[in-house]
Amino acid sequence: MKATAQKPEDGLKKPSFLHELFHTKKLAAFGLCLLIFFLLVAIFADVIAPVKEVGGQLPTSVLDKLKPPSLKHPLGTDSVGRDLLSYMIYGCRTSVILGIICTLLSTLVSLIIGVASAVIGGWFDLLVQRIVDAWQCIPGMLIMLIMMSILGNGLVQLIIVISIPAGIGGSRMVRSAAISVKDAGYSKMSTMLGGTAVWKMIQHVTPNILPIIIMNLAGSLGGVIMMEASMNFLGFGVAVNTPSWGAMLSGQGRSNMYVAPWLAMVPGIAIGIMVFASAMLGDGVRDILDPRLKGGVGSYAGNKLRKIIERKRQDLNML
Repeated sequence: MKATAQKPEDGLKKPSFLHELFHTKKLAAFGLCLLIFFLLVAIFADVIAPVKEVGGQLPTSVLDKLKPPSLKHPLGTDSVGRDLLSYMIYGCRTSVILGIICTLLSTLVSLIIGVASAVIGGWFDLLVQRIVDAWQCIPGMLIMLIMMSILGNGLVQLIIVISIPAGIGGSRMVRSAAISVKDAGYSKMSTMLGGTAVWKMIQHVTPNILPIIIMNLAGSLGGVIMMEASMNFLGFGVAVNTPSWGAMLSGQGRSNMYVAPWLAMVPGIAIGIMVFASAMLGDGVRDILDPRLKGGVGSYAGNKLRKIIERKRQDLNML
């Protein structure tokens, strides 16, 4: 009689990432849905906006300036009569695209610095880490202001100024993960067989720290949006005529705060929602991808809770 191999039960299969995200991390899933919504608004801004741009500019109207929210203008108008809802939709395109580009570039900078420092090691690692230490001793906003004063004002300059400091700051986490992979047995075997440092970085280290990279991507978008808004608030950022949430908050929102408070409230709420969504998604992704940080009560609290329940059950049985 032939023995038949038993197939594993379906219930024992490890759930997919999205399944676990939407079933165990509802807040993170909500954050992902919000970010997808903002991304769709940015992509289809020309279709969604009730007032279309003409020659790259929203039309103005002296008669409609500083109008409060109404049926004609659901979010009101600014000081030159532009529809604020349309401005926010086009501004979403600028802020989201800039945020995605800066997040990808900063993650790439963190990956290059952290992995190279961990794999090469020795004097190179010591030198890089001392530079990173010195860099982090200086306030980030001061570094960005100095860089903007050197590079000048503009969208490309803003992307560089945001990406490089964020990437250098995030390289420590990547380095720590890369060192743990570097010390693994299969990685050491690759070195013994004659593998170069570059091959080791590509073949072994980088693929095995993908969870750290994904966590960094998911959680840093909100911080990048905040940096963009802060730089615009200080007068460094996108061109004056380019719609941006940070530009609206720093320009007309600040100058007309008491006369037309919606000019500051609307972009401020939008930035807050995006930062919240990014933070919630980052926390959920971290809990799922890092087995040491699974959500719930944790192993210590879980064991203690089980002991309390068992003790209560014994007390009830004695009655």
